[in-house]
Amino acid sequence: METRIHPETGEILSRDVRPVEFSYKGERITVDMPGWYPAKGDDGIFTHEDMKVSDQALKILKSRHEINTGEHTVEFSEKYLI
Repeated sequence: METRIHPETGEILSRDVRPVEFSYKGERITVDMPGWYPAKGDDGIFTHEDMKVSDQALKILKSRHEINTGEHTVEFSEKYLI
């Protein structure tokens, strides 16, 4: 089994998938988050590929918030500003 050393704590980390809860403006979601985790605790480290899971979770939360509150974010490109 491949392991890594946590850069701050020195703990041995193993590849795993664990439930992680994210929240945004009152909305919550729990996702199975891949990463490198210690045997005890949840102070993991994540690869760029792992972060795609959390990015998607945050997109879902923001969409839920917009639907539930009617708040919509509109972004404009400077290219089209007069």
